[in-house]
Amino acid sequence: MNLNYRSMKGASSLLSVLLAGLLLVSCSQTTPPAPNQAVQAPIGQAPPPPMASVQPPQIAVGGQYEEPPIVNVADLMPGTPLSGQGFSVQPQAPTNGAMGQYTIVADPSVFHDDAGTYYVESLDMLKIRLSEIPAIVQLDGMSNSSVFAQALASSALRPVNAAANMVMHPMDTVTGLPGGVGDLFGRVSLGAGQIASSAANSFGSGKAAGQAGNATLTALGYDQVRRQLAHELHVDPYSSDPILTKKLNHVAWVMFSARMTVSAAMMAVPGSIIITAVTVTNDLVYQTPRADLIILVQKKLKSFGLSQEEIVTFSTNTAIPLSVQVDAVKELEALGHIPGRHAAAVAIGNVMTEYQARFLVTSLHMLNQWGQRQAPIAAIQAPGVLVANDQNGATILPAPVDYLSWTQRIAGFATDPQLLGMQNRVLLITGGMTPLARQQLGDKGWNVQSAQQ
Repeated sequence: MNLNYRSMKGASSLLSVLLAGLLLVSCSQTTPPAPNQAVQAPIGQAPPPPMASVQPPQIAVGGQYEEPPIVNVADLMPGTPLSGQGFSVQPQAPTNGAMGQYTIVADPSVFHDDAGTYYVESLDMLKIRLSEIPAIVQLDGMSNSSVFAQALASSALRPVNAAANMVMHPMDTVTGLPGGVGDLFGRVSLGAGQIASSAANSFGSGKAAGQAGNATLTALGYDQVRRQLAHELHVDPYSSDPILTKKLNHVAWVMFSARMTVSAAMMAVPGSIIITAVTVTNDLVYQTPRADLIILVQKKLKSFGLSQEEIVTFSTNTAIPLSVQVDAVKELEALGHIPGRHAAAVAIGNVMTEYQARFLVTSLHMLNQWGQRQAPIAAIQAPGVLVANDQNGATILPAPVDYLSWTQRIAGFATDPQLLGMQNRVLLITGGMTPLARQQLGDKGWNVQSAQQ
């Protein structure tokens, strides 16, 4: 079946409406509340509503829409402990029509000065943050062991703190980043040159240069020690978690300075906990030096047809951890040389938050899975969210959402006349949805399918 690219482009531009409920800021820290004082959200972010009880979706006046429900987090992550050494997750989470808003309380016994309340606004990021906490516990125990104290003393001739700061956290702090929703609406109407310029000016190259690491440290072997330690802890060496990054930098530098092996460091803590990762990072990020990964990403982007300016924007965007950049180019390469792949790469390079990056990369992964199980992807558009056509003429919208409800925004997207005019529309989702949302989407001709992850 021949694809009608003009109608696809016109209709797909409307899909950006969904972004207001989907693309949210990642993880932000708040100041620990005083007793009997309400938790205050970070600047520019409204605090989640009180979570006194689980509320079912409420049908709005006139029966058209429903208020997003408050859900049990355990229902979204069955089998995953919501509390453990050093942390607890609030058992209920409000939703906003597509994503959940989760609260992690970090205990001073493990997190010390970093203790407090953290908000995470996607289930994917919540899983990642929870999988990193055992590593933080382990690193904290290693830092306080007698073996580590001896190693620290023997490495006193080297500037531990200064060296640790050389390997900068990819985002330094997540609190000050813009949410990006308004900017994403603007990008739909901007030209490509304006988009690249806007993204470059938003982040600059200074932090990214620091993220790339110090060449001397890499040559001396510090980078390898750090990657080996991260691998042993089952965490991403390029994680955007500032607490994990700080501890990982410090411990790795002391180990490197004292010529201490990773196995010796791991044995320094009696009764070491068993660490299991929720998400397994590509082995390439453990085996390959940081500088080589950056070069790999840039070469792949060039092969996709990106300009030098677009490549710089992508590879220096501090909202995209290096590991996510690697995953992105892997998924883009798997699509093959199809119309729109260049635009999808540019869209990822111009994200404003890590959540947006992960949302789009996950969307690519879902499309590649569709191509393997259903029919190969023939073309892709990137008006904000991604929309694709396969070789059988189906239109696929991947939506890695947490919990979908029939809000006015979702209803407006799903019932747009131009979208309703498209045949074989598939909404591919990863999470759950309310009965009303499923019914209404079905009535409007949407074929809702669950993505296999």
